[in-house]
Amino acid sequence: MKKIVLPFVAVIIMASGVEVLAKYNPPANYITNSQKTAMYQMNMYDADQDGRLSLEEFSGKAKVAETRETRRQKRQAKKEGVYQEPDEQFKTIDANDDGYITLKEMETYISKQTQKTKGKVKYY
Repeated sequence: MKKIVLPFVAVIIMASGVEVLAKYNPPANYITNSQKTAMYQMNMYDADQDGRLSLEEFSGKAKVAETRETRRQKRQAKKEGVYQEPDEQFKTIDANDDGYITLKEMETYISKQTQKTKGKVKYY
């Protein structure tokens, strides 16, 4: 009897529009993958440690020796149609056109790329 009643109750609750809380609510200090990647990129390429990337600092990304993983990510990005050269990518990420990339702009870009490709392409 319980096997029949429980699914029926769940359907009634869903149909009535009652808000159901998730089993897991992340803590207030939860950091997303986009935030982690953005922080890593900022720490890696911000030479003057001012908390933002200039075009020169961002271009240093292209000078770093490529790994097998970065080459794979570039191929995947080209396949998905989202690959951009570093100067194009800089212009896209710099949302307010002030000539610098902030952590928030980087995070937003990475999140959009991930959503656009449904997680197939990570930030390269």
